[in-house]
Amino acid sequence: MINLLLLVRVHPLFWVVIALGVATGYFRELLMLFVIVCCHELGHAAAAKYFGWRLRKIQLLPFGGVAETDEYGNRPYHQELIVHLAGPFQHLVLIVFSWGAVTFLPFWTMSDHHTFLFHNSALLLFNLLPIWPLDGGKILQLLTCKFLPYREAQTWSLRFSFGFLTIAALLTAIWYPLHLQWWLIIGFLAIAQYMEWRQQPYGFLRFILERRLLRRKETDKKVITKVSFSESVHTSLRRLYKGKETVYKIIENGETIDEADLIEYWFNTRESHAAIGTLAKG
Repeated sequence: MINLLLLVRVHPLFWVVIALGVATGYFRELLMLFVIVCCHELGHAAAAKYFGWRLRKIQLLPFGGVAETDEYGNRPYHQELIVHLAGPFQHLVLIVFSWGAVTFLPFWTMSDHHTFLFHNSALLLFNLLPIWPLDGGKILQLLTCKFLPYREAQTWSLRFSFGFLTIAALLTAIWYPLHLQWWLIIGFLAIAQYMEWRQQPYGFLRFILERRLLRRKETDKKVITKVSFSESVHTSLRRLYKGKETVYKIIENGETIDEADLIEYWFNTRESHAAIGTLAKG
């Protein structure tokens, strides 16, 4: 646990929210918020550590946090789902803890309990919104990967996420047009989505390179993808699925190419525009 705490970083936006809260006399509520966010993110980190993920840092945000790892889409589905849900699960634990505190801790009043429940529940529900980089947005991307190739899932999940964020911004403009803290959070989410959109090609590159290093052979999870002889290596690589071994079948001659051979060819030659059919001929 101490090793996890050493990885914790507080995002500058959190300090802005804290400053606004102190200026308006909500220090007690801010302390509750900090504890909730910290426990939330440590839940993610503990689950990731349990599965042997490579953690880089834990960044605390006003609405949750981000546990940055060196994993790029090649971990099993159940691991990613558990890591994503481990944060929200901490909110349920905190509810039980707060009930116990009312009984056994004299300084924790029923009023404190109700205030804590409000903030705890609000953060839980907010984090489950399907907006990147919230937990709901990451789960959305994970579910999208079940039905689409990884690169396509990246794009579509971010499109859905942007749509939900747009709806949230419109509702805020209608109901809470002067809520400064909420607009700061929406602005941060918009910037985070823009940065993630720009980073898609690099994330996909890391996905491929990690796939090559792992050389995971999931023989019971294969997908046969039909491609034309002239389809480029670049286009064929974009057909790779998360958690499934892709086998390419050339339409013209029926020959097959394993994804490992395609990745190795691209890694050694970097000839992205070469026809995939040339690998079958070789």
